Amino acid sequence: MAQYWRIRTGIAQSDTALSTEVNLALALENYDGVEDVDFETVWGEGHTQAERTGDSTTNFIEWVNTCMK
Repeated sequence: MAQYWRIRTGIAQSDTALSTEVNLALALENYDGVEDVDFETVWGEGHTQAERTGDSTTNFIEWVNTCMK
């Protein structure tokens, strides 16, 4: 099980219900082996491009670097 999780979900997605990501985040937060769950919903975005600023690749790399400090 990974210790760090980053989940972004767009409110305007059509792939799955928002409750799927919410339930995943809540389950991970209650799992003893998980250190941190970085979960955000993003208004006006779909499932795959759910970032508030910047682009998903750059934001993910910055998040990984922060977790590894």
